[in-house]
Amino acid sequence: MFAALAAVPFLMHYLGQERLGVLSLVWVIVGYFSFLDMGLGRAVTVTVASCRHGGELGRVDELHVVGTAAVLLVCVGSAMALLVGLGIAVWGVPVRLSSPAFLEEVKQALLWMLPSLPLLLVSSALRGHLEGAGAFRSLNLLRIPTGVMLVAGPCLTALYSPDLVWACASILAVRLVHVFVLLWLVAREMGFRFRDFARALVRASGVAWLRQLLSFGGWVTVSNIVGPVIVYVDRFVIGAVLAASSVVIYAVPFDVVSRLPVLVASLCSVLLPELARLSRSVSNEPGNIHLLRRLVRRSSMFSAWVVAAVVVIGWVATPWALRWWVGAAFEEQATQITQLLLLAFGVNALAQIPFTALQAAGRVRAVALLHMAELVPYGAVVFLAISWLGIAGAAWAWLLRSVIDYAVLAWMWHRHSARLKAGITV
Repeated sequence: MFAALAAVPFLMHYLGQERLGVLSLVWVIVGYFSFLDMGLGRAVTVTVASCRHGGELGRVDELHVVGTAAVLLVCVGSAMALLVGLGIAVWGVPVRLSSPAFLEEVKQALLWMLPSLPLLLVSSALRGHLEGAGAFRSLNLLRIPTGVMLVAGPCLTALYSPDLVWACASILAVRLVHVFVLLWLVAREMGFRFRDFARALVRASGVAWLRQLLSFGGWVTVSNIVGPVIVYVDRFVIGAVLAASSVVIYAVPFDVVSRLPVLVASLCSVLLPELARLSRSVSNEPGNIHLLRRLVRRSSMFSAWVVAAVVVIGWVATPWALRWWVGAAFEEQATQITQLLLLAFGVNALAQIPFTALQAAGRVRAVALLHMAELVPYGAVVFLAISWLGIAGAAWAWLLRSVIDYAVLAWMWHRHSARLKAGITV
């Protein structure tokens, strides 16, 4: 995040506003296509965490899981890159640009960006393995410099040439190095020599494991697709019911405050494999149900204290922060909205704990169905709230949805854990 903040004025100076705008779209496109991993990253995490409990046989299954997911994601990413490339070649670039020469530059840059798609997807499977194995130190020692270089690379190429082809080539190079290092880390974790590991993954892939991975990952994908619709539908309603100029009053505080759940999401990335391991071992080790429930309860309490502190500080500081950042006029319009969104995203952050616990227990179908069930009623509530209360109505609607979502997820987890406990008692 800090690297991106530092890079923007630098790139603005050396690339210009138009080229920087196109480059930002490239970053968004590459990031958006990450949903094509079909939830297999998390599926690999949960399955590997379970396999690690199974001794030598578990290690063999682990190789099949990672190999199947990696091969599938390379194929999906390559097919999508090919389709997008054909679309660019046939229909061109759907962006209004200043000159035909720049249009050709953008087309070439996008073609250099396309090979990043299979690399991005396969890295999801490899990263899922490292999370499932608990290798968070190695993973973060790689992810931090990779994230920095994804913005530093275009900065370095901008010193040589403002041509976007060089910027996209640098992004491709970073992604390529990232995947090679991930392969090396996973190979080391599994006890393989690096030169033999890629071949072992291809040989280990098979249809037998594909159904199990997709049964988990498919429902995660449903949540990943429905989630952004829920997040952004209120902006379209504001633009339609009020005015397009009103969207920014809501969107600016929303985009800032929406970073709040990251505090708990970081904890959840570590919780997921441990909860998955405990969930899978309950039948053989009944005492683990108490460890499982205690871990979820303590994580919820810890998250509640952290989130409450951030929300209280943010609530008090909101008027001053908005006035200092965007001016007194904007502060007057956006203070109430920002404070309501702080509460909403505080609740949303707490919901990450039962959400992760349910995913670790394999209850992804129930979670996905919940998100699907929320979509239409939430859209109706947003429309009515904005019609009655203006922009603040959107914030009230988001707060209401967050509370209901958290309550239902917490109830679903309590019910599932109670059933596990009752089954062991019987």
